[in-house]
Amino acid sequence: MKHNLNKILWGTLIVSLVPSTFLFFQRWVLGLQDETIHETLVDFLKSSTFSIVVTFSIFIAVTFIISRTTEKWEGKISAGKRITACLTVSLIVANIIIFLEWKVFNALFFHCTWEEERVRIFENQMLATVLVIIVSLVFEIGHYINQLKITVAEKERLEKENMRSQLESLKTQMSPHFLFNSFNALLSLIDSDKEKAKHFLLELSKVYRYVLEQNDNLVVELKEELKFINSYIYLNKIRFGDNLIFETDIDANNLSKFIPPLTLQSLVENAIKHNIISENKPLTIRITNDRDRLIVTNNLQIRNEKIISTGIGLKNLKERYFLLGNKEPEFGIVNDQYIAKIPLLEKENT
Repeated sequence: MKHNLNKILWGTLIVSLVPSTFLFFQRWVLGLQDETIHETLVDFLKSSTFSIVVTFSIFIAVTFIISRTTEKWEGKISAGKRITACLTVSLIVANIIIFLEWKVFNALFFHCTWEEERVRIFENQMLATVLVIIVSLVFEIGHYINQLKITVAEKERLEKENMRSQLESLKTQMSPHFLFNSFNALLSLIDSDKEKAKHFLLELSKVYRYVLEQNDNLVVELKEELKFINSYIYLNKIRFGDNLIFETDIDANNLSKFIPPLTLQSLVENAIKHNIISENKPLTIRITNDRDRLIVTNNLQIRNEKIISTGIGLKNLKERYFLLGNKEPEFGIVNDQYIAKIPLLEKENT
């Protein structure tokens, strides 16, 4: 408020001094009237004081009228009707201000005749009309820019909230998906090896702790995800032993990059679920990198029996990457190898 008042005061001073300075230049410097410098300066001070008081009064009045009208009618009537109403009321008020203040100043300082008074009032009313239009135009432009900024900021906020909401929804889908498949694995162990089932359950609790810890994160550092996937592989090795081979070879500078939580778990789980894993047909899963992408591969040896699946995995991963940016994971089969190419993200881009 104080900053805006300073602007009004400086604007008033500059605008109001223009006509007085012009008259001073015309009457004394050009010598159009036979007056002493003292008389000319006295007239200049009187005119300047009148201009400052009138202009300041109009600034305050018009600003108040526009602010209150905008506050009361914004969104209730069209912008054209609101602006027309503001201008009409502002012009009426400005002319009343000029008339009343001129009467006071004329009685105290100017002592003009009726004919001179009519001319001076008319001239000041014309200047006031221009001033009102300028103030209204500046205010409306400022108001439009502020509304545009608010609209853009609100749109961005809603887009971010919508994105975060969708991501959270997809992540809550992933957690039950992981739990569902883990319980299937545990069920198969209970009948065959109860000790392994107990150890599996203990390790499962550690793995699921990671899932819960990452629940509020949109992305996670690759090195943290690799620690998690090593624990996850350990769980599966309880079931499959040396028939499940897991290898990693990733550049150290990529370990600080980011991927969505449980990305590797989804790919590893998909490979284990859909492929034969036996002594005669071991499954090899490799995680390497190619510049800014992770490459996850496994040899194809598709199981013949029907697999119980929720169908969320890869679709979920694609949707999460879509919401995080323009990069998209790629999936395909090349030379009897299933290959997944996963973009590595920079923190500031997520």
